[in-house]
Amino acid sequence: MLPEIKKLIAELKPYKKRLSIVAVTGVTNAAATAYIAFLTKILFDALSSKNHAELVRQVPIVIGLGLLQAGARYYHIYNMNVVAESVVASIREKLQSKFMRLNLSFHNSYHTGSGGLISRILNDIKTIQDGLRVVADICLYPLLLIGLLINLFVIDWKLTFALMIIVPIIGMILKSIARSMRKYIPQEREVLEYMTSTIKESLDGVRIIQSFNLENDMAKRLHDDSEKYLHIRKTVYKRQEAGGPATEFIATAVIPLILLYNSYEIAAGRGTAGNFIGFAASLLGINAPIKKIQEAYVRIQEVVISIRRIFEIIDSKAEVPEVANPIPFPKDWKKITYKNVSFTYGKEMILKNVNLEINRGEVVALVGASGSGKSTIVNLLERFFDATSGEILIDGVNIHDMGLKDLRRNVALVTQDVFLFSDTIEKNIWAGDYSKGREGIQHMAKLANAHDFIMKTPKGYQSRVGDRGNLLSGGEKQRISIARAMFKDAPILILDEATSALDTASEIEVQKGIDHLMEGRTALVIAHRLSTIQKADKIVVMKSGEIVEVGTHQSLLSLQGEYHKFHNLQHS
Repeated sequence: MLPEIKKLIAELKPYKKRLSIVAVTGVTNAAATAYIAFLTKILFDALSSKNHAELVRQVPIVIGLGLLQAGARYYHIYNMNVVAESVVASIREKLQSKFMRLNLSFHNSYHTGSGGLISRILNDIKTIQDGLRVVADICLYPLLLIGLLINLFVIDWKLTFALMIIVPIIGMILKSIARSMRKYIPQEREVLEYMTSTIKESLDGVRIIQSFNLENDMAKRLHDDSEKYLHIRKTVYKRQEAGGPATEFIATAVIPLILLYNSYEIAAGRGTAGNFIGFAASLLGINAPIKKIQEAYVRIQEVVISIRRIFEIIDSKAEVPEVANPIPFPKDWKKITYKNVSFTYGKEMILKNVNLEINRGEVVALVGASGSGKSTIVNLLERFFDATSGEILIDGVNIHDMGLKDLRRNVALVTQDVFLFSDTIEKNIWAGDYSKGREGIQHMAKLANAHDFIMKTPKGYQSRVGDRGNLLSGGEKQRISIARAMFKDAPILILDEATSALDTASEIEVQKGIDHLMEGRTALVIAHRLSTIQKADKIVVMKSGEIVEVGTHQSLLSLQGEYHKFHNLQHS
C-alpha cells in the first residue's frame, strides 16, 4: 500500500462510525439497484406470458426496492460528505499549525513563498476533499458491478463469459490513464503554486506595482502561469476523459450483438424477451459503475499527489526542536550570555563566533551595516531558528533546555514592519497576553502614547485596524505594537529598527512610548540612527557577522574605529 494512502486511512480512523454507515448504505444501494435490474427480466417474462398475478406480486417489490435504494443513497452521500469535510478540516488545521511551528529559515527559503504555502492549504486540500467524495463510491460501485455481473451470469452465463474479454481492455485503459496522470499532476500543482504566489504578490505589493507601472508585468506573469496551467490541464483532461468514450463505445457496440444473439436464442426456444431485457438492463447498468470506478481511479492519483505535497510540510523536520523535560525560565536571572555563537544560512556564514554578555536591566544597542548579523543575534534569542554552533545562556541555562513558549513568554518584540491582526485595536493590544483580563489595555495604550488617537477613531478601542493595520498610519500602528509589548510585560525587550520607517513627528510620539516600554527592562535595540541609541549602556558594533567593538557612545567615539566612521557618516 502506498504510504500516502496509509496516511489518508489514518486521517479517516476517527470517523469509523460514519464510514460504517457509508459502507452499509453503499452495500444496500448496490444490492437494491442490481436486484431491480434483475427484476426487469421477471417483469417482462410475466408481461409476455400475461401472468397478471406475478406482475401484481413483483411491482410492490420493485417500488419498495426503489424506496430503499433512494434512502440508502441519501445517507451514503450525506455521511461521506460529512467525513470528507471533517477530514480536510483536520488536515487544514494540522497544516496551519505546522506553518506556525516551522522555523524562519524554512519560511524565508520556500521557493514560492507564502503564496505557495497558501496554495497547499487551499488547492491541495480541495483536491483531497473532492477525491474523498468520489473515492467513497468505492463502497458502492464495485459492489454494484459485482451484483450486475451476477445478474448476467444467472440470465446467460455463456454470453457473459464471452463478454468478459472486455475486462482486460478496460483495465489496460485505466492503467494507461493512471500512469500518465502521475506524470502531469505534480506539474499542475507546481504551476498552481506559482499562480497563487503571483496573485498574493499582486495584492501585497499593489502600492509598489502601481507606483512603478508594473500592472502589465504582473498581468503577463499571471497570464504566462495560467497558460502553462491550462496546457497541463488540457493534457490531464484529455487523458482523464479518454476512458469514458472508449468504455461507452464498447458498451454501445455490444448491445446490438446481444440483441442479434438473443433473437437466435428466442427463435430456437432457448431464450425469452425477458432474458434479453434483463440482460440488457444489467449490461447497460454496468456502464455507470465502470465510469465511476474509472473516475475514482483517476482521482486517487490526484489525491495521492496532494497528500504527498501536504505531508511533505506536516512531516517536515524544519521545526525548532523542544526538549522533553524543559527547565523553567530563571525567575531572578542576572545575565544573558552568547558563547561562541555561529550561524550559517545555506552556505553563507552570517554569524562568526560571537561572544556577548548582557546584564539584566541594560540597554544594549546593535549597530552595523545591513547584513552584518544584528537581526540574527536577536532572532536566535527567541529561537526563530537555532545557532549552528555555540550556545545562548540565561544565568547558565541553555535556552535550548527551556520550553519554547516559556522562553518567548519572557521576550517582547517590536519591529519596524509592524504586523497587526485584522481585528479591533483592543484585540491587537490584548494579543500581548490573552491569559490576562482586558482591564490593563487602556492603561498600556496611554503609556504607549496611543490612547488619544485611539479615542479619535469612530469606535475607539473597538475600531478595526484593517488588513495588517492599513487603516492606521505608520506611527499609530507602531504605538499599538508598543502597547501590545507593554501588555505582555516581558522582562526582555527587542526593538528591531522600531522607529526607522517613521517621519520625525511620528518618531517623537513613538519614542515617548518606547521610553515607557524600556523602563525596568533589558532591551536589545537594533538601530540605524545612532542618535536614538547614544544613551545605551552598551553599544555593540557588528561587521560581517562579527563583533568588532563594544562600549558606550563616548568610549567608541574615542576609539576612532567602525563606530566613529558610522557617526561621522551620519553627521556629515
